[in-house]
This record gives sequence, C-alpha cells and structure tokens, in this order.
Amino acid sequence: MTSLSQPGKTNVDAFYFHEAYVVWEIAFNEALSMQQNPSFVHLAGACLYRFREFDLTLAKQLGITVYHLRNWAMENLPATNSFAQRYEGQIDFEYTVERRADKMYVGRVKNSSDAPPSPLPDHGHPLGQGLSARQKIDPAASELWATAMRSSFEFAQEIYDGSGDGETPATTLRRWLVSLLATAEVQGCLEDVGFSVGELRGKLGEPG
Repeated sequence: MTSLSQPGKTNVDAFYFHEAYVVWEIAFNEALSMQQNPSFVHLAGACLYRFREFDLTLAKQLGITVYHLRNWAMENLPATNSFAQRYEGQIDFEYTVERRADKMYVGRVKNSSDAPPSPLPDHGHPLGQGLSARQKIDPAASELWATAMRSSFEFAQEIYDGSGDGETPATTLRRWLVSLLATAEVQGCLEDVGFSVGELRGKLGEPG
C-alpha cells in the first residue's frame, strides 16, 4: 500500500479530508448499491459525478456522464450477492458530502422511488471489517471483494500522494480521470458506450 507519510504531508490523516477520498467513498457506495465489487469504472463514475459540482463547464465538454458509466456497470459487471442476481433498480444516486472533525463523510440521499432493497453483498466496510452474518459467506467471493477494495483504495491514495499543496478539487478530479483512462477496464467501458479515450484525454489535458 502506498505510504501517506510523504514529505510535505505532515498529517497522515489528511487523506480522509481530501477529494481523492471523497471520490473513493462515492465509488464504494456506487458498488455497494449495485451489489458489485468496487472497480475503476465506479471510480471514473464518481469523478464524473463530482465534476458537476467543481467544473460543470468541463463536465459538459466531456459529453460522457456518470449515468453512462452506471448503466454500463449495471449491465456488465457481475453481482456479488449470493443469488448472482444483477441489480435492476434505479441508478439516480445522489450524495451529500460533509466535512466532520475526523474525516469527510459521504452519504447517499434516499430516493422515494428506490426499488425494494435487494440482498446486500456478503461484505463490510471498511476493508476487512464488519462482514455480514446474514448469509453464508463465499470465501472466494470475499477475497475478490477485499482485493477490489484494496486496489481501488490504493489507487485513491496514489492520487492523493500526487497532489500538491493547495490543489483544487477540480484539478484532483482531472488527474483522477487522466489516470483512470489508462486502465483497460475504463477503456473497455468507454469503447462500449461509444466514447473515444483519445478525445477525452484531449479534452482533459494535463492538470497543472
């Protein structure tokens, strides 16, 4: 795991107040809501979701939205519930982000039109903690979940480690997407939904 104690970052807990952590939390919530393992596609979707707040102009220029990625994830990523049942509920997820004394808190806004709750994954949050005892846990599935959680969390830490003092959330989000565009998973998703990786890179540019 990437160390958070780099020179220039004297507070190892600062990660939990950074936009990189907010994106990861939203991605985790997306995966949990759709009963899937956290993935780079969920991270990319979370970036697009946050762009609406911090750089709406660029978000519109990109053309692709969080709904493109949520739809793709719902249709293509495997389910983690015991019944291997694909999520078919609504995907109009909205979130609140609140700064508290210990960290940034992300909460999903409840939607009155939500479908009845389906069985949750046999996993907990954060990493390796709070496993549900309601269903028999498949060790192989739990290992996949833990690996996916760790991979996405370490990716978020690397984004944080690459941030400079005073970096704006918009710049952090651009770095997130530029990095995610280099992953095969996100590239495959974008090709499936009809977007060019090269064109998106050009629109994003290199964050300053």
